[in-house]
Amino acid sequence: MQNIFKSKQISAYDAISTAQRIAFAPVIFQAVRALRDLGILSTLDSAGSTGTTVDSIAAELGLSKYGVQVLVDSGLSSGVIECVDEKHFVISKVGHYLLHDRMTRINMDFSHYVCYQGMYHLDEAIVNGQPAGLRVMDENHSTLYEALPHLSEDIKSSWHAFDHHYSDAVYPAALEIILSRHPETL
Repeated sequence: MQNIFKSKQISAYDAISTAQRIAFAPVIFQAVRALRDLGILSTLDSAGSTGTTVDSIAAELGLSKYGVQVLVDSGLSSGVIECVDEKHFVISKVGHYLLHDRMTRINMDFSHYVCYQGMYHLDEAIVNGQPAGLRVMDENHSTLYEALPHLSEDIKSSWHAFDHHYSDAVYPAALEIILSRHPETL
């Protein structure tokens, strides 16, 4: 097991850069999710290679110029948005995948709606061996499966999309194995 996790030789710069990305990951995640969900990435995508301005985005989406500027700055620092010039911005390749890739959308929605708030209680869950984070969604059930019918539509749809994306492909293979054993009932 030790050989698998052998120390990699990386520079101090790469190490501190990675540490800083981890330190700010929750903030960047929420800023990028807001860029996507508020329509800013779609607006940039529609603008094409000429890009568009913060003023145009704010006007088109009915958002404050300040709010759009804050999110565009976050998008620039995280590589989701790129500058054409000092006033025009375009969606980057990373932004394209955040906007258009089905698996990325499923994972981001699952992280936001199902995991994000509960992860604050991860230490407590590990120490006590209990799903401590579940209480942010439902205090009346001891597992997510019991709570699922009672949760918000955002949580339920995100959970189901995630679950189906990662498990549906296994059903044909599992069914083939089960049927090869000729069960009397199923």
